[in-house]
Amino acid sequence: MDKRAPANSANVLEGVLELLLETGTEGGYWAFQDKKHITKNTTIFTCKKCHCYWDKTRDPNGPSANLSDDKNSHLCEKDKHELILVCSEDWDYEKGLYILKNEDHLTIYSKRDSKKILWSGKISLKQHSSFTKHIFGLWIHADQKGVNKKTWANYFLKHCPTKLVPFKKTTT
Repeated sequence: MDKRAPANSANVLEGVLELLLETGTEGGYWAFQDKKHITKNTTIFTCKKCHCYWDKTRDPNGPSANLSDDKNSHLCEKDKHELILVCSEDWDYEKGLYILKNEDHLTIYSKRDSKKILWSGKISLKQHSSFTKHIFGLWIHADQKGVNKKTWANYFLKHCPTKLVPFKKTTT
């Protein structure tokens, strides 16, 4: 493990780690979310009582449902919701998500001490066939060579702060 952070460069991205798990991926990918595409959530809520979902941007007048419809009978009346934010942040996966690839350089920092480097080095993934390897009950496509897989997974599941230098092939 290289304990040095990459040199200052225009191509250094800052963000957090993420184990990307989505329907159809048949396992998780080690990924990075660029902090330029993470914003504070101020518009997406849920009701603590009826679990109604409300996006303030799409429906500025508040959550609405036809309460006379049997399938909505569990919902609160319009002014009786106890709304809380669904999450503290919105992540724009379309613009800011990056699946880690071999030769990328990654520096992982402690969430408690932003100067403490937990791991730094080149990504070198050992690929696995679908449904053959898992960590904490979650299927994964690859392991980072030379790192304990539980330690590696915890960096991603805890969304550790990170610097990434994506590998770029040079043409001659």
